Amino acid sequence: MKQAGVRQTAHEITVAAPAATVHRLIADVDNWPSTFPATVHVSHEEAPEGEQRLRVWDTAGAGGAVRTWRLRRIVQDADLRVNFELLATEAPVASMGGAWLVEPLDENSSRVRLFHEFRAEGEDPATLDRIGERVAREAEAELAALKRNVEFAHGAEDVTFSFEDTVTIDGSA
Repeated sequence: MKQAGVRQTAHEITVAAPAATVHRLIADVDNWPSTFPATVHVSHEEAPEGEQRLRVWDTAGAGGAVRTWRLRRIVQDADLRVNFELLATEAPVASMGGAWLVEPLDENSSRVRLFHEFRAEGEDPATLDRIGERVAREAEAELAALKRNVEFAHGAEDVTFSFEDTVTIDGSA
């Protein structure tokens, strides 16, 4: 049963990379500043076993100003899923959470689904609409950045190589 004043959204994108590769980039917050351009920094806070508590700094706020927020996550590697919940919100958002879900389409492509569930302070449908518009903009930007960066990194694996060479020079050690 749907709660009054609660809105649920789903956004998705198809990525030309294996599901495990995509999930790994979502799950590994240390790579977020490279994967998601709005993310400036992520730090780990003390958390109960089985979950993560993070502090995130990003520029997705109004006017590109740096903001910080706290996040609780549960990473489910076997299900290629990451559940999240904001630990504090700013008005008019009363609560927000959701999940990233990666679904394999074949061995080299995946569908990434980003779900949000949020509640506004009060019961005003227009407020929920405004929050929903912002969530949609940010979700679409995050999914596009994820696709771009995952496909670039995955494609680079085919052209990345290493080698060793030995050079002898005259000189003293």
